[in-house]
Amino acid sequence: MRIFVPAMGRVNTKNRDGSEVRFAEIARRWLAQGVELQMLLPRREIGVLESQGVTATWQVHWEPFTSESDRLWNVLAVYLWRILTCPFARYPKGVDAVYAPSDFLFDLLPALLCRWKNPTARLVVCVFLIAPNPFKGYENVFGGKWKLPSIRGVLYYLAQWASVWLAKRFGATLLVLNSLDKDSLIAMGAEAQRVHVVTMGVDMAFFDGVAPVADTPVYDGIFLGRLHPQKGLYDLVRIWKRVCAVRPGSRLGIIGGGSDWWFGKLKQEVAAAGLTGTVDLLGFRQGEDKVRLLKAAGCFLMPSHYESFGQVAVEAMASGLPVVAYDLPIYKEIFPTGMVKTALEDEATFAAEVLALLDDPARRERAVATARERAATFDWAAIAEREMGFVTGR
Repeated sequence: MRIFVPAMGRVNTKNRDGSEVRFAEIARRWLAQGVELQMLLPRREIGVLESQGVTATWQVHWEPFTSESDRLWNVLAVYLWRILTCPFARYPKGVDAVYAPSDFLFDLLPALLCRWKNPTARLVVCVFLIAPNPFKGYENVFGGKWKLPSIRGVLYYLAQWASVWLAKRFGATLLVLNSLDKDSLIAMGAEAQRVHVVTMGVDMAFFDGVAPVADTPVYDGIFLGRLHPQKGLYDLVRIWKRVCAVRPGSRLGIIGGGSDWWFGKLKQEVAAAGLTGTVDLLGFRQGEDKVRLLKAAGCFLMPSHYESFGQVAVEAMASGLPVVAYDLPIYKEIFPTGMVKTALEDEATFAAEVLALLDDPARRERAVATARERAATFDWAAIAEREMGFVTGR
């Protein structure tokens, strides 16, 4: 089985989103089964994949940019370069399938060009986040608030509509992470029989095998995620201020990478809330280092306003952590058990649930047991096998 994968990736490689983690986990398992992956990617993305254990046949797509700044001008320059120059890349013949790990045009257009060169190859496109209405943004997808749209938000929204239209024209199989996203794609014109719901996963054996280290810092609460308002960063700071008002000295660790701007903004919010001594910004972590930090914590906080799945919740559950999160609609499908949920933006109740778990060992133990039970249902090996069925058309 030969699969062509355009994995052009993000501009900022100091972070991993759920879709990148997902592809790496699946790719490792496919490679172990003898699948040949031929990948088109910028040089900076090679290190991202190799750090997650993926080594395939690389074809480097040259670009003149080296900055990883998330500022709009830099992102647009890099993305436009990748889009405009992809017709000049060398596309292999004789591939059995083309797999686009995202619906971004810099991944989708190379996938379509390779498919045009291999008309009998199956085409699979992952659509793992539905672009929010730009007049609401990530923060207000499930709320009633409106906002002035950002240029970035408008471009993402319009580009996704174009991607779905192109994928439909080429007869692509579309993969999404929940039923609500499937309904969204159908509303955008996708054919229902070509849209399939898949899941994220976890390697429970790996998590269980990570041993504690004496110098791992211990936190009462911990957060893991991309530094972005979608993840409820401002809510997180306000929630922890409430926790500290009742339980002085409680410590919060924030694991996550992102732009320097968001890192600086979060640091300012922490200082303004008077939490500088109790909140640590730990930066990007992965592998055993990340798991050790999770295992040493008391409770996992996930005040996201918008998610398509919630991979970090699964990882926290696998680490033996109780998870407190806002009750997003998709969680009814993905986490019917294993998660303590509060109403969206109800920061007082969120903080109260965190305090209850920290101060009641029996309650925490029950929450941990149900969390690990739920996490065990998301197995990467089974997910990779099922995904291969979509790729081969079995």
